[in-house]
Amino acid sequence: MKILNFFYENHPKFEPNFERKVKISLKNTLIKGPKYCGKKSLILNFLSDFKAEEILFLDLKDLRFEKESLKNLELFLKQNSQIKILCLYNLDFIPNLDSISIPIILSTDKKNFIVPNFTEFELDYLDFEEFISASKKNLPVNHLVGLFLQSGRSVFRDNEILRKNFNVLELEILKYLAKNLGKQISIAQLFIEVKNNIKTSKDSLYQSVKDLEDSFMIHSIFHDEKKLRKIYFRDFALKNALCIQKDFKHLFENLILNELFKLKQNFFYNKFFHFYSKDSKIAYISSPTLDLDFIKLRAKKILPKALELGIFHIFFITLSNDESFFEQGVKFEVLPFDKWALGF
Repeated sequence: MKILNFFYENHPKFEPNFERKVKISLKNTLIKGPKYCGKKSLILNFLSDFKAEEILFLDLKDLRFEKESLKNLELFLKQNSQIKILCLYNLDFIPNLDSISIPIILSTDKKNFIVPNFTEFELDYLDFEEFISASKKNLPVNHLVGLFLQSGRSVFRDNEILRKNFNVLELEILKYLAKNLGKQISIAQLFIEVKNNIKTSKDSLYQSVKDLEDSFMIHSIFHDEKKLRKIYFRDFALKNALCIQKDFKHLFENLILNELFKLKQNFFYNKFFHFYSKDSKIAYISSPTLDLDFIKLRAKKILPKALELGIFHIFFITLSNDESFFEQGVKFEVLPFDKWALGF
């Protein structure tokens, strides 16, 4: 009881802050998302509509918190009937909450974490539109694109934060992925490369890759026909934070994928398209610096494959070009990144 009472009396500040696109509703909710994506700020913003005495906010990764204290949760809430909402932050296990009658907010950084009878949604890092709102900089939009590319979507561009949040094996995996961003990845080859730098086992490496995926740090895109995949970062800026090799082409490719996360769709790739959805039948090609004439030439080359796959809408995402045209019923849109990212 003392632990619960301590956190009840020493709660964080429940105050309005930067508004995200997603909203929490007053029902049992599970919020998933990577570390430092803003889950806590989103929750505190929502809780600012309540009185402080109506809230029990428990940070389960606070060193002062003890898991055993949850056994007294039902009794504590009965003795403090003024509490109207419960939040369990940084959850990595499923507690028994069946006896709790007030609304509950849970948060986790585990993608595969499932709690029955809870409405769940994912909170991602800032997209370009949110970045503009958060930066509050009155700059031309093309300057804001440059600032976004430099800043990234999270705090993981900082070396100290990277060392704090990942072990040696995970950092070696992330560094390898940074050097091979946008390329087809073989986990077997990854193991050989990592083993040259540190002592590890194949099982440990495979588990670490799964953990990085489950914690929203990396994201696999699979080939539409072969057993191949490319692995990208949930924050494109990790590429430059982890290696000195400059590769703007694949960095821009990763940037596009990060914006596509908003669509909540499964994407695939092949030699014609960087990303395409089998559901929406829309394809995306990263072409940051390609001349418009070359884009039109490439459009004609990929047209047969588009028709074969039933794709009738193809985006070429660029830095500055802006045009649209049709070929045999297929719509090709050539858009600068800012116009495309702010258009959906």
